[in-house]
Amino acid sequence: MVLGLVAACGGGGGSSATTDGSTSTASTTSSSGSETAGTDMSSGGSETSGVVPTSGPTTTSSTNDGDDTSTSATGAPAFDCGDEINSAWGMGDDVGALDGDAWTPGRDGDGRVNCVSWQTVPLNRWVRVVGTRLDALDAEVKAAIPGWSDRGNEDWHGVLADWVGMAWDTRHGSERGWVTVGGGHDGSSNDGVYRLDLRTMTWNIERMPSDSSLWPPEYNANFTNFNPAVAYYEANFENPEGVYSDEFFDPDNPASSTRTPTSRHTYGSTVFVPELGNAGKILMGCRRYWEYDVETATWSLPKFPFDAAANYSGETGYAGENMHGWWNAAEGRYYMSATQNYNASQTWSVLAGGTEFRWEGGYPSGGWAALSNAMDQRGQTLHTLQYDAGRPHTMLVTNLDTREIVSHELTYGPSAAALMFDMQSGFDGRTLAHVAETGQYLANLEAIGEGMLWAWIDENTWTLERAAIAGDYPAVVNTNTETKLEYFPELHAIVWVNVAEEDIRLIRLQ
Repeated sequence: MVLGLVAACGGGGGSSATTDGSTSTASTTSSSGSETAGTDMSSGGSETSGVVPTSGPTTTSSTNDGDDTSTSATGAPAFDCGDEINSAWGMGDDVGALDGDAWTPGRDGDGRVNCVSWQTVPLNRWVRVVGTRLDALDAEVKAAIPGWSDRGNEDWHGVLADWVGMAWDTRHGSERGWVTVGGGHDGSSNDGVYRLDLRTMTWNIERMPSDSSLWPPEYNANFTNFNPAVAYYEANFENPEGVYSDEFFDPDNPASSTRTPTSRHTYGSTVFVPELGNAGKILMGCRRYWEYDVETATWSLPKFPFDAAANYSGETGYAGENMHGWWNAAEGRYYMSATQNYNASQTWSVLAGGTEFRWEGGYPSGGWAALSNAMDQRGQTLHTLQYDAGRPHTMLVTNLDTREIVSHELTYGPSAAALMFDMQSGFDGRTLAHVAETGQYLANLEAIGEGMLWAWIDENTWTLERAAIAGDYPAVVNTNTETKLEYFPELHAIVWVNVAEEDIRLIRLQ
């Protein structure tokens, strides 16, 4: 028996939302389901545009980021576009357009969003960035690969919705994020790499998906497991080539035998490390350990944790569900938690390049608790929000240099005290963003009768309050947010990538 071939970096889940390329719309909620508990975690929740935030960043007439000098026409503090901190913005005079909370960026001749356009974005509200749908890339992919199609039942929707996270680059002037080989199971077969550039506010194709015409017909139900690779692994148990089911390997068809990763539920496993290679690398610990070189747009050969090619299982490093990854710059090691060895869930780490795998035990948390975490890394500090039966319960603050872990039990403020949670829930679409300017975290949760909600957590009092954020809220909300929420310190903004048929949303902070 081949262990782990079915549980492929997450589980199924489907959606009745349909797309038709760049012009598609969706009128229903996105994929649902909890991979740990099997319960129906339907997306939903509503954030009405007229609600004053209960808690969170406050808007005042004063300035606090060092470069605000006046107030723009929208009431948002303006700033000196010539300041060094804003040098990555375009310097053109096209302000774009603002229709309520829908912002169409104005850009310069190089495609960069103009500083004067960014000035018009309202503060502390969900703002929709018009023209930032991932599925708008459909025509470009089909033009480059004639006959290409997504064999999944969700098409582009599944690329972002199905328990898929993103890797982020938050450095000044380089603000961007990638979704790599998203989808998996029957949702999407799209194994492309797509980049969201925030200084241009555009999606771009980093790496084209594989030519689907080269795949065998039987590759049509579980796209994480490539049928020829499965057959080879089962027939060659010693497996000197190190082949496994989660790669395109076919000894009888060299054209499709690229040994690159199949589409999958990546959860929070993808991490961008700028100091690796000439342009940085994306590390992914989903199932096995993978590295993607941004400069060359190539995947290196995957590594089995602990060289367990012949008996790959949870006990030997299989990372198959609800995992989170982070990078320890001081050690040069990538960490992955949790592996799918169930109540014995542990963390392993590996040096860049895929050598010297090491068990880390329940660090910073293990067992079933590790399967319901949300994580956010800021430098050498790791923030881990633990959920107990779907309820945000404890924040762990880990110093990656010393491995010291400080635990803070959360209290629920007046706006959140009455929230009720399903005790059988295994809500695993959690996300977390630590906002340094405000000393707060933005997190999500799922409450009975209310669907997915946003919450602010104060790091001084460790109090959780509802985040009733006004603005342009998506019509289709995917509960599997994973790591598709990120805070950008130089932009003074939080970015939320939801589903492929929705524009991205952002909150510009004071």
